[in-house]
Amino acid sequence: MFWWPLWQGGGLIGGDLYPYYFPQKVFLAESLQSGVLPLWNPWVGFGYPVLGESQTAALYPPNLLLYSMWPVNDAYNLSQLGHYILAFIGAVLLGRRLGLSLAGALLAATVFVYGWFPARICLEWAIIGGAWFVWILWGATGYLQTGRQRYLMLTGLFLGLDLLAGHYNLAFITLLTLVPLALLVPRLPSVEATPESAANGRKVQRLRLGGLGVALIAGFLVAGVQLVPTWELKSVSQRQQVNEVFAPTYGHLPVTALSQLWNPWAWYAAEQPMDQMLGGGGWAVPALTNQAEAQFYLGLIPLALAVLGLALPRLRRDLKIAHPFGWLALTVIALFFATGWPIAWMSSVPGFGFFRGPGRYSMTAALAIAVLAGASFDALLRRFQMTSRGTAFVTSLVIAVTAADLWAASRQYQFQSGPFFGRQVFYATLLNDPPINHLHESELRKYFLEQGDNTRLYAPGQNIPSLLHVSALPVYLGLGPEIYESKEIRVDFTQTDPAAIADAVARLRRFGVTHLLLEQPLDISLWPVKSIGAIIDPFLNRALARSEPYYFYQVQDSPGRVSANGGIQSVKVEANSVQVEAGKNQSGTVTLRDLAYPGWKLNPSAAATGSEPCDELFRCGELKNAESTKDSRTLTWTYRPASVFWGSVLSLIGTLLLIAIAWKPRTHGGATGSVSKT
Repeated sequence: MFWWPLWQGGGLIGGDLYPYYFPQKVFLAESLQSGVLPLWNPWVGFGYPVLGESQTAALYPPNLLLYSMWPVNDAYNLSQLGHYILAFIGAVLLGRRLGLSLAGALLAATVFVYGWFPARICLEWAIIGGAWFVWILWGATGYLQTGRQRYLMLTGLFLGLDLLAGHYNLAFITLLTLVPLALLVPRLPSVEATPESAANGRKVQRLRLGGLGVALIAGFLVAGVQLVPTWELKSVSQRQQVNEVFAPTYGHLPVTALSQLWNPWAWYAAEQPMDQMLGGGGWAVPALTNQAEAQFYLGLIPLALAVLGLALPRLRRDLKIAHPFGWLALTVIALFFATGWPIAWMSSVPGFGFFRGPGRYSMTAALAIAVLAGASFDALLRRFQMTSRGTAFVTSLVIAVTAADLWAASRQYQFQSGPFFGRQVFYATLLNDPPINHLHESELRKYFLEQGDNTRLYAPGQNIPSLLHVSALPVYLGLGPEIYESKEIRVDFTQTDPAAIADAVARLRRFGVTHLLLEQPLDISLWPVKSIGAIIDPFLNRALARSEPYYFYQVQDSPGRVSANGGIQSVKVEANSVQVEAGKNQSGTVTLRDLAYPGWKLNPSAAATGSEPCDELFRCGELKNAESTKDSRTLTWTYRPASVFWGSVLSLIGTLLLIAIAWKPRTHGGATGSVSKT
């Protein structure tokens, strides 16, 4: 019901899907299908480390399978839908562990998954991170209740998978949620309630908390192969410190927007777009936000159930979850963090200042409200003492009405007729024929494949032009080298001042830009470019929803991606290497205008004497004088980062630790309150 076009081979467009995720996924798929595990993406800007940036998730097991076997659009759909199913099953099992009946757990899962996920469908991290969120909590709850090692091992494994998926923010929020969860896990009283048994129970719980800490450390170690490169990238990224480029409070949930919970139509069916209603910042939080980060609606029936379960003493006494007001406190704390207020004060605290989007803390609040709603629903079912058939009917009805409510809210209550009825989901649109299906029809892609790899394109669309098999500027990365946020690599093509144009052209040439693709034509009497033509591209125009042509130019006298005195014969760029063929009698410096990033080495050969950063940004190699015309004049740079090696060592240690945990017999007592065998 929510995503029917995806089940039928359709796709999504909008938000970060094409500017951010699809360039990564196409690159990953092409690399894997050619037998290469990509560590460096050479097509986005001057390149960036794939594992360091993390969201390509090149080592995430589902990605390794999906993108090596299926077309990119199908693989992406399977990932999204698969993690929806994974999240729903995990939420049901977690609800059962927390004391809900099957009916209550099904309702709680519906509220959490279909309340919090849909508005964020254009953000891959929300779906994958949200799925592992409930599974990590399930594993931790199972271990705290039973002491069984399998739960402990699975908790660490799930955290490792969550981190390998590259979405660290939700993993961080998950870890914070585990702290109060340890107090909210239901426990059955001992058979003999004696002071000795109570003291022993507290000792057992302390031991289990210690064991849980070991499992979480093992999860971090498993993801070490990606975490270590990320730490290396952070030191040279835009996130080195809080500034105008990186504001941790961006993407918060304004206090006024909490009224979505009980008054959704005022936000989702208003004449004014929700982004405009959210304004330029909330009370004491001047940073901007957006409708996907600030969405928080879980259905009117679940909200009413949660409120009634806490407000009515007779109903509250029938709640089978432990500490119902503890779940209310968790909701309040999570929403307080979601407003961004604590983040504004705690930006210097490790972890809190590294991420943007405090509105994501609403994930924890959504789960807490879902659990309260499920528990209250269970209490009502018990109070009315219905037959099993009646219970099934009422449960199906409540879930169906709730799902319909959440479906309508995710479509922002836009019921007008038209080709996109029911297909606009906040920033995303569901399409039967997505643009990515037309990538190989692209005339621009064919052009750059024929031109070879010594090209670089400046074009709109953030990272989308990199799909044309060309290195492209400007760049959009969540975590990337600081240069990509610099105004130096952004060019204003509307200027007419000769001095400003000369400065812009000098920068374009310095960066090796050989081609321009612009939305407006240039005055070629002012700009030193050659017009190639006006182009309507089968892929790019669809991806950028543009019906007008793009204007295609070649920059005159640009040195290109690689240059040397005497010229370059050929350049071959791959995921982890660059190969340059120089002239037979050529000597001197060869400049490769890709980032001089730790881990890149110029392979020793008869042609080259060494490599070092040049121009404060790029890589250089020195060609030796040829002793004969038969000497190879090939220079090869390869990417072999030490951070990946040491991260791999940590991952191996973490894997061995998880195996040891799984084999270790249970020593921390029996169950201390398991309310379910799920």
